[in-house]
Amino acid sequence: MAMTDADLQATVATSEFDSWMQLQVLSLQPETLSMRMPLRAEMIGAPKLNRLHGGLVASLIDAVGCYLLIARLGTRVSTANLVIDYLRPPQGDLVAEAQLVKLGRRLCNVTVSVRGADGKVAATGRLSVVPLPMSIGEEDPAALRA
Repeated sequence: MAMTDADLQATVATSEFDSWMQLQVLSLQPETLSMRMPLRAEMIGAPKLNRLHGGLVASLIDAVGCYLLIARLGTRVSTANLVIDYLRPPQGDLVAEAQLVKLGRRLCNVTVSVRGADGKVAATGRLSVVPLPMSIGEEDPAALRA
């Protein structure tokens, strides 16, 4: 592992969007990562139904899958493909658990499941992620344009 729980939480804090989602590292292991996203009123996409916006569920899945690889590799990553299956409307705060499927040099695969406060799986996702030649803390956006 390139990072500890605290290192990863500090990395999450460098992203304004992920900070807005208030992502919290719960458990980091070599092949799994669990993170929590508390539900807030401004996250509701269908107020009359009291339903969380599906885009936030997708963002949570993407973020947790990528943060597992960031913690493992110590580099930034970029999502190449993301598939989401929405199974049921989530209730309350969400917990997402990412599981490493394949750690490749050019492409990595991760699965993520999202559970609501009731413990039921609300959504699942599959990601294909590209590791970038950019270490955490040494990011140079100009290098990506070259």
